[in-house]
Amino acid sequence: MYTDFNSCFYTLNNFEEILNTNLIGKAGIEFYPEVSSTNDVAIQHGKMYGAEEGKLFITDYQTAGRGRYGRKWDAIPGKCLLVSIIFTHRLKNDEVHLPNLIGALSIAQAINSQLTLPARIKHPNDVRINKKKVAGVLTEIQSDRNKLPFFVLGFGVNVNITKDEFPISLQETATSLFIESKDQNDEMCKVEILQHILIYLEEYYLHLKSGNIQHIKSDLSIWEEVL
Repeated sequence: MYTDFNSCFYTLNNFEEILNTNLIGKAGIEFYPEVSSTNDVAIQHGKMYGAEEGKLFITDYQTAGRGRYGRKWDAIPGKCLLVSIIFTHRLKNDEVHLPNLIGALSIAQAINSQLTLPARIKHPNDVRINKKKVAGVLTEIQSDRNKLPFFVLGFGVNVNITKDEFPISLQETATSLFIESKDQNDEMCKVEILQHILIYLEEYYLHLKSGNIQHIKSDLSIWEEVL
C-alpha cells in the first residue's frame, strides 16, 4: 500500500476545508491507497448508492488504470495524481465529447498558472508539455440503480516521476511536472496542484451545465497544441 498523498503541507484530512469549490468534493472525498482505478470505484459507487454530484475519489496507485479505447495507463506508485469525479449533468448527443475537453482544459490551465509550464491540449483528452504527455482524461457514462444517467470524469497527471522511472519505451513521449520544472530539488505537492485543477474544472463544468458551450470552445482554441 502507498500512503504518501499527505507528504506535503496540505493533508487529505483538511483537503475538503481548503478546497475552494462549491460543488466538487462537497458530497464527500474518498481516498484509497490502492485501487484498480478511480473510475472503477466511482462507477461502482454511483451504481450502488446513486450518483452524488461532485463526489471525489482519489488514489495513490492504480493496478489497472486505463485511458481511451482501454489502453493501459501506468502510474508510478505515489508519484501521480489519480482522480475521478461523479457528475450528473445529462449530456446531449453533441456534448458527450466535452467532459474530456473540460478536464484537459482544467489541467493545462492549472499547470500553466501555478507552475508556468507550457502545457497544451492534444485533442481530445491528452495534456502535453513540449509535445510530451503529462496527463490524460477519461470520461465514462453510466446509469445508477434508478436508470438515471451520470458520468465519471477521471484523470491522471504525472507529477513527481523522474525520467529514469519511466520505462525506456516512454521516455521520449512522456514527461512529468517534476521533469519539466526548473527546480528539481524538492517534490511537488500533489494536493496543492489538485486544488487548482478542481477549481478550473468546476468552472468549466458549470459552463457545460448551463449550456455555455461557446465559452469552452473559445478557451479550447487558445489552449490546443499547435501542430
